[in-house]
Amino acid sequence: MPGKIKSKPNIFSTPKNLKSWAIDLTEACGSELINKKHNVSKIDALIEKFVFDYNENMKLVAGEEE
Repeated sequence: MPGKIKSKPNIFSTPKNLKSWAIDLTEACGSELINKKHNVSKIDALIEKFVFDYNENMKLVAGEEE
């Protein structure tokens, strides 16, 4: 599963990609209302994806400012 997440496009490239990532994270967090347990490995992979994509965007922004 983590490999599938990392191969997706940058989550900041479109609002739709960011919303899709957020929905995936929400689902991975589970729910007490319906007794759905959280999925720690998926949460970890999604957070890693966020950090990687954020850092890539910051590199682009820093390059444009120079």
